[in-house]
Amino acid sequence: MVEHFFFWILLLLCAGYFSIYCVLWHGLTGLLSPKVAADQQGISIIVAARNEERHIAQLLQCLVSQNYPPEKFEILVMNDRSTDSTASIVESFALLHGNVRLVNITSNSSDMPHKKNALRSGIAQSKFDILAFTDADCEVPKNWLAEISKNFPDDFGAVAGFSPNVLTPSNSFLRYEENKNSLIAASAVELKNAFMCTGRNFAYRKELYNEVGGFEKIKQSISGDDDLFLQLVQRETRWKIRYMTSPESYVRTALPDSFKQFINQRTRHVSASKFYPVKIQFLYSLIHLFHLSIVAGFFVSPFITLIAWMIKFNIDGAFVARGKKIFNAEFSVPEFIRNEILLVLYSFLIAPLGFLVKFDWKGTAHT
Repeated sequence: MVEHFFFWILLLLCAGYFSIYCVLWHGLTGLLSPKVAADQQGISIIVAARNEERHIAQLLQCLVSQNYPPEKFEILVMNDRSTDSTASIVESFALLHGNVRLVNITSNSSDMPHKKNALRSGIAQSKFDILAFTDADCEVPKNWLAEISKNFPDDFGAVAGFSPNVLTPSNSFLRYEENKNSLIAASAVELKNAFMCTGRNFAYRKELYNEVGGFEKIKQSISGDDDLFLQLVQRETRWKIRYMTSPESYVRTALPDSFKQFINQRTRHVSASKFYPVKIQFLYSLIHLFHLSIVAGFFVSPFITLIAWMIKFNIDGAFVARGKKIFNAEFSVPEFIRNEILLVLYSFLIAPLGFLVKFDWKGTAHT
């Protein structure tokens, strides 16, 4: 009786999972080469930095070396209450490059979360219409600004991009997770249901920012200056959104220093999902229930569960294979199988921590 009931539950969840990925596959087929904007546009790069002395010099070197006219872009580093040498490193770059500016934030008396407050201050002081965002621990390619500019014809308001981890032999799972999430994000943009992106590679118009009221409507989350803001744009404006797929637009990010930092980072990211639209929460709940079922199912009906695993591997394999043509990400069959198993375990062992436990962001504890 229990096995029969479990079979029908698993069948329904499997059908739902298959349907979700069929829709996502359709979204990926719509990714096209961008309509190129006519001119090189003015761009303000805004970086929120707190105690980033280890990384900020590398990022600034990438940014000042852009294949883009220096008079067409500025770099604003928002030094958010740093207690290390972040400010002095930025100052040394500002002395050599007239388009680098250091803005010191010594306190935050507002009810806006610290990072959003830093970004808000940078936006208020920016001089160009297009705002580009990345993080201090990132590596930006030389043609990043050129790619952003050409993705902003007049009717586009926001552009998201791919941000994989720095390539190392040992980070297969992190690269796989980021690749799969980015494929989902890119597909959702093409389906005109944008809900996810990363602030490490994100740009939008200042006009759009002002139109939605800045971060005021999403200040309840410590995270979400990227995905929650993107959802706000999708929901409340008529601006078009694009996802960049050119390799020249990829912004690589440093690996977490430790497993503890990885857990803390993912907990912070997931914490914003409690503010996602109900439709997105429902779909993610269905996926997590399917993952939970195919793990718990080995204790109920191993044979049926094994079939469900095989179906899942085929669905995800087809989706990730399609992604090879989009993000040039290669994974061997053993890597794929191992990473999918790890992703299933991660989805119901680590991801829920974003709803349940405290996490730390730059020395500040949050729930």
